Amino acid sequence: MPKTRAPFAWVGFVFLAVVVWLISFDSLTRGGIDFSVYWRGGHTLVHGWGSVTDLYTFQGGLPFTYPPFAAMIFMIFGIFPEKIGALLMVLLILGMAWWVSKLVYDYAHQRGKTFPLEKYLGHSGTIATIMGVIVASGPWWSTLGLTQINALIMLLVLADLLRPATRVPRGVLIGVAGGIKLTPLAFGLILLMRKDVKGVITLGLSFAATIALGFILIPTEARQFWFDALSDPARVGNLNYPDNISIKGNVLHTGLPEHSPLASLLVYGLILILLVGVAIAIAVMNRSDMLMSQISLNALLMIAMSPISWSHHNTWLPLFLVALWVDGFGTHFVGRGRGFRITVAVLAWIATLGLYISPMRIAKMLNFGRASLDFLSPLPLIGSAIPATLMYLVAFIWVAVIIVDRHIWLPVAAKTRVASVKADRIP
Repeated sequence: MPKTRAPFAWVGFVFLAVVVWLISFDSLTRGGIDFSVYWRGGHTLVHGWGSVTDLYTFQGGLPFTYPPFAAMIFMIFGIFPEKIGALLMVLLILGMAWWVSKLVYDYAHQRGKTFPLEKYLGHSGTIATIMGVIVASGPWWSTLGLTQINALIMLLVLADLLRPATRVPRGVLIGVAGGIKLTPLAFGLILLMRKDVKGVITLGLSFAATIALGFILIPTEARQFWFDALSDPARVGNLNYPDNISIKGNVLHTGLPEHSPLASLLVYGLILILLVGVAIAIAVMNRSDMLMSQISLNALLMIAMSPISWSHHNTWLPLFLVALWVDGFGTHFVGRGRGFRITVAVLAWIATLGLYISPMRIAKMLNFGRASLDFLSPLPLIGSAIPATLMYLVAFIWVAVIIVDRHIWLPVAAKTRVASVKADRIP
């Protein structure tokens, strides 16, 4: 197909440049509070190697809550002045945002979907616009503003799952990601449901190696983290803070006491149902090469299972939405009635809008601008929980349809899909 001229491609790049400048300038001048934690962890090891580093006993500021291996990785930033290190992290986040935008664009096109105004913006202009929309979303805006590690974690996981299985088995990069931040280990579910025994073993060995390095190189801090700090989920903040979009956070936002039997039943029951449902859905979708949907649902499961998942951890939202669009509505919901599809679409749009704005901003608006969000009345808490609750509801519906109709749509999908997601994989 010959390339057509895109007269307004420049509009997409101008839009992207404005968004990136506004957010990056703020993160490099007034923001970056989370990066300061990474930098101090790396800086502490760089300048305190071989002595008492006080890695987990910082006085003032946010505490270092990551495994010892993460502090070793952050030494890369710790050798630079903090602002230079923050600039490097911002560039990494922006590079990752461009790749995610390209994945979104390519995945949609492989299934015959096009984006609004694409004929005017062209290929690169559309990707630039998608990136601008993504970066301006709540999760990515906060990731840049806080200069968070989410983009690096996402890079490692996607690179592992999208690359060809060469001599280096899949799982090695997910294991490394788990050594930096424990939650990515949840992506081992994809390898497990693919019956990729080698990948599961590799993931385990890779993660174990990150733990071993910690005990070998900084044993005091390793013991402190694995036998003390790890057992305290509150070390990373208030479980009932409105920005916590995990299932546990959403249950607590209803006003239920954390240790009440009903709260525990809801939390563990919903997580178990979602875990089993996503596992079965991954196995079914693997037979149709719907890899982006597998990754997206697994990412949602990861966010749901963690006691604390801040909304900026949900950098996976763009992938979830494009997968829901092209695979959910494009394949799985086709045989359902019009009323069903409209209902799910409305739920998805409300969830998307709320998560795009961000639960914390919603809570601030419903709290009438008052500063403290740690102790809120029911209205701001419940209001801030609605977007994530609807996102989980849509995921439950999607998974249920996949499981119930797996024998109906699977043969059709295998014959009529436009292209395999294998084209997404890194050479």
